[in-house]
Amino acid sequence: MIEVRQCSMLVQRSLKSRSAEFFESTRTRLIRMRAVTLQRCLMTQSRCSKPLVFGQETALKLMCVEVPSEIDADEITVVVPRPSDRPRLEGVRAMVWSHELPTATIDGITCVAPSMAWIMYARKVGLREMVLLGDALMRRDTELKWYSIGQLKSEFVNFIQAAGVGDRSRFQKCAQALKLVRENTDSFPETLLRLTLMQHGLPCPQVNYCLELSSGIEPRDERLFLDLAYPQARVAVEYDGQQHAWQWNHDRRRLKTIGDAHWVHVAVRSDDLRSEESRAELAASVVDRLECQLGRRIRLGKFLSLPRLAAADRRLGSDLR
Repeated sequence: MIEVRQCSMLVQRSLKSRSAEFFESTRTRLIRMRAVTLQRCLMTQSRCSKPLVFGQETALKLMCVEVPSEIDADEITVVVPRPSDRPRLEGVRAMVWSHELPTATIDGITCVAPSMAWIMYARKVGLREMVLLGDALMRRDTELKWYSIGQLKSEFVNFIQAAGVGDRSRFQKCAQALKLVRENTDSFPETLLRLTLMQHGLPCPQVNYCLELSSGIEPRDERLFLDLAYPQARVAVEYDGQQHAWQWNHDRRRLKTIGDAHWVHVAVRSDDLRSEESRAELAASVVDRLECQLGRRIRLGKFLSLPRLAAADRRLGSDLR
């Protein structure tokens, strides 16, 4: 994991110009947010005589985990075992938690473990946010990755066994999310894109698929990682964020390389995920590319809500038929 001492240097670098923040990588942005959150936690702890345990989005930011905007909060969150233990501090929200509480310590600040922060959200947010956050705990960037899918499942199973049978239904959302999360994603839009395709009847695409190129390609381009891919049909589906507007030449060469490998590329933008109508049109577009590549019609499943999708478990191994 990223060392806290790196924060100051990276923050100063990112603030040298107004444009620097626009171009900063996800890792740099999370380190900057970690430094800010750490200072806020230190100030909060200095105002309280009892040791505090920081939780939920506060703990995640301290651990350099990306937090979905839908559940992000400006307040500092602490976790207490009883209502009577709530600190009376302005700008501090207390969450009562009577279960086991694995913690970590960062520069004298105690916070809950990332998996526990994720479990805590099960009773407070929707399944969509649980999947987004679960993916964020398993990023492709090794400096931001906390768990493999097996490790995250193990953390949840251990928690449930310790909590007791009576609490299983209260944390059912975790079990549902574990059927939909995937390792090695790079961003929230990529997760939403994957879920959109699956909800509209397509099987789960492979995440960050490694496209091995022919020996005729230059050594530095021997492999490409595709956001989402259907290798059977040689169709790649990728989200184009704002950063792509500033790397046009690189993207043009990349698309040519993908085309030379006889793959079809579907570029997705934020507008394509904005409404139910645009999402349905996107899914239809991907189906059209798949049918053209395969030379046959594809039989799709019906649209499913996320809970039903988790129950149906429409997996990667599903055939395109």
